[in-house]
Amino acid sequence: MKAILPIILVVAGIVFAYLGITTFQGSSADVEVLGLEIGATDQGAQTTAILYGVLSIVCFVAGAFTFGKK
Repeated sequence: MKAILPIILVVAGIVFAYLGITTFQGSSADVEVLGLEIGATDQGAQTTAILYGVLSIVCFVAGAFTFGKK
């Protein structure tokens, strides 16, 4: 029964990592018009992606610490 919490934390870490990667990849776009390449980025989405990355690391570390504490 005690193994459920570390598993949940590791799975949450994986989910947050996936969300961070997909959010970061979708935060910018490039368009080429008449030979000119124009790029746009969404700073809010990049901030959210970084937050997801930090949460994933925290969940991984907490899951590993909890699992190792048995």
